[in-house]
Amino acid sequence: MSPRTTKVKQIRINSIADSSVFQIGDAKEVEPNADILAVQKEGGISSDKGFELDQYPIFHTTIQTVSDPEVVNGDHYHYRNNITVSTIDITALSTSSITQLGNNKNVYAFSRTKHIRILAPEDKEENNGIAEIRKTKELS
Repeated sequence: MSPRTTKVKQIRINSIADSSVFQIGDAKEVEPNADILAVQKEGGISSDKGFELDQYPIFHTTIQTVSDPEVVNGDHYHYRNNITVSTIDITALSTSSITQLGNNKNVYAFSRTKHIRILAPEDKEENNGIAEIRKTKELS
């Protein structure tokens, strides 16, 4: 397949985060990766102590690689030497994602994410108050 040139008049990107790649041009390999531990606690967290990545098995698992795909022979006819686009709008690239304008031989991307949500215990008095209101409505 013969190489082609990509022509883009305008690109608008709102946000790029967490090991993501936006590339203009050709590349031999792109390898974004991210290990993310997200902890949410009602009332806030005063320290990240006790939330080390190495204590969670997801960050130690071996990532299975995909074997080379089967070769498919085919004929490609490019009627023009250029790919022309007027505008590209991207809302967000996040967590090892790739947007590339150009050719690439190999892409190796992965993301490991562990979410922890620590909720405060429910207030028993509040629950009893709701139950009492329901009983009152049922009686009337």
